[in-house]
Amino acid sequence: MLHTSRKPPQADSGRHRIAVVVLGGTFQLDLAVAIQAFGHRPSVFEQIRDEQTAPYDVLLCGRPDTAHEALGYTISDLLPFDEIAAADTVIVPGLEAPTRAHDPEALEAIAAAASAGKRMVSLCAGAFVLGQAGVLDGHRVTTHWALARFFREAFPSVELDEEALYIDDGQVLSSGGMLAAADLCLHILATDLGQSYANDVSRLLISPPHRTGGQSQYTKALPTRPSGSLTDTMAWVRDHLDQPLDLETVAAHAHVSTRTLARQFREEAGTTLMQWVCRQRVQRAQVLLEHGDLTISQVAHHSGFGSSETLRRQFHEHIGTTPGAYRETFRARGL
Repeated sequence: MLHTSRKPPQADSGRHRIAVVVLGGTFQLDLAVAIQAFGHRPSVFEQIRDEQTAPYDVLLCGRPDTAHEALGYTISDLLPFDEIAAADTVIVPGLEAPTRAHDPEALEAIAAAASAGKRMVSLCAGAFVLGQAGVLDGHRVTTHWALARFFREAFPSVELDEEALYIDDGQVLSSGGMLAAADLCLHILATDLGQSYANDVSRLLISPPHRTGGQSQYTKALPTRPSGSLTDTMAWVRDHLDQPLDLETVAAHAHVSTRTLARQFREEAGTTLMQWVCRQRVQRAQVLLEHGDLTISQVAHHSGFGSSETLRRQFHEHIGTTPGAYRETFRARGL
């Protein structure tokens, strides 16, 4: 169990208050990142920076004994949601089942805080909670890349960039997957207290104060169950990625006109045939780089790009890094 005091810090403390919203299913890692970044420092931090007290007051707000059955722990002694109104910054960590309807009292308190001009921060899937509270319209945000489709379906009026590690859009700040929460928290520390301070916290975390690139370098093809008229055609294309593929060739295999095939791809895949083929080739290259011993030139050939230069260009466009750097990051290493 994680215990906190029910008594909030004094209102006249003059310190920046951060309310962390704890809902059922809140991810322990996201919660820990927020507490570690803004709460009481471990004693080892004294070896890095002379700081007597942490610069923030952190309030954990939620219903008493909020249970997290799926994750195996319970948080006790949480402050009530109305304490959110006393905060300067509101943080919503990621949580299990983000698309479900969340606590109406929490959503009301979050919406009121946003209306009062408080800084709103979502970590990972916490963006769904801010979306349900109605505070994201007109803002550019991010969330975990694997949740992008569900987010767009739930909040079509919100601009989503699932490739960003984090986004600072003024009043609303958001981060991608779980460890990107640390990137965003370090950015907030740099904004509030200066880059030197954020650098020292990054030294505590053994994490770079700023990572280059975005979430695209960590994505992979998600399992799908193809349906519709393109099912067999897509399967055939995937089996022939190392061969020349153009609209005429694929249309001939599908026994349809090029116009019909182009229309089907726009309607069913939401993209053009050649854009889809390019993405499949990049995904094939990712697998070969992770698990094989092929040279970059051989990877280019087997994934259908023809040359290592074409592979590098398309890989950087889709993944945000080079094939060599990707292999260095994701290839298994012997110990």
